[in-house]
Amino acid sequence: MTKKPIGWYKELVIRPVLPVDGYESYEKICEHVANIYFNTDQENLKKGLLTSITDSRYISKYTLFKVGEAKCPVYWVSADLLTALMQSDLTIEADNLHWAMKTGIFMLPKGLVFSPDNNSIQAIFWHYETTKDYLYWTAIDKDNCFCRRFLASNNSRTFKYNDVQDFDPQVVIDFNEYLQGIFLRLLLIMECRPELVEQESKLVTVNKGFAKNLAKDFYEPLWIGRNYRVKRQDAQDVTEQQGTNTSKSIHWRRGFLRNQPYGKGREQRKLIWIEPVLVMGGKS
Repeated sequence: MTKKPIGWYKELVIRPVLPVDGYESYEKICEHVANIYFNTDQENLKKGLLTSITDSRYISKYTLFKVGEAKCPVYWVSADLLTALMQSDLTIEADNLHWAMKTGIFMLPKGLVFSPDNNSIQAIFWHYETTKDYLYWTAIDKDNCFCRRFLASNNSRTFKYNDVQDFDPQVVIDFNEYLQGIFLRLLLIMECRPELVEQESKLVTVNKGFAKNLAKDFYEPLWIGRNYRVKRQDAQDVTEQQGTNTSKSIHWRRGFLRNQPYGKGREQRKLIWIEPVLVMGGKS
């Protein structure tokens, strides 16, 4: 196989982005997309989806192909926000999402979401096919892909596929359910907490040496929850509020969604995220 030139994936990206500590390289993620995009015939891929709906390879390839076609739009998810979302019970049907972004990449912090063989999930790719109402997503760690496809209109959870042959199938099915919960939480938070989603990234010139011709332009990454911090509460404050004298170890008070009325006559509804709280351990 002919060695690919350095930076061959760049025509797939909207803009070069500064590296972010604690996350997989955006270049590597885009190379993963480019390997599919430039080596896949779209018509054959569509035929494969029609004739082999239980073959997860087609689901993953189609998702990555569409992400490449969209020029790899990407958001970095902050560790604190992802932690809070994982400690929240956020239930929503996929057909209730407004789909401000139909295709994209979520870059996940290392060390928070682990695959069945204990590797960090690096990124989640997604594509919503409006014509057929199918939602595709694929997540990767350093070795494997995990993916699903389902009808957004009924969220029936009928389609459960994976690209991993060495795991117990039930383990992968359960892990796919877990990953999908994280993915849908991220889509949901983009809608109910838009102030956490950055819309513009600044241009930064990085000088690679003394010569001016070595300077390169990059953009700051776009974040979801860049300044978000997990809410914490001292255990003593909790016992004073609740009037108890019990001591507790550190624990989470889980977050949830509330359909809050507002507007004239309070007839309209909007989703409110009641955030989780990390209650610090200690004696009352």
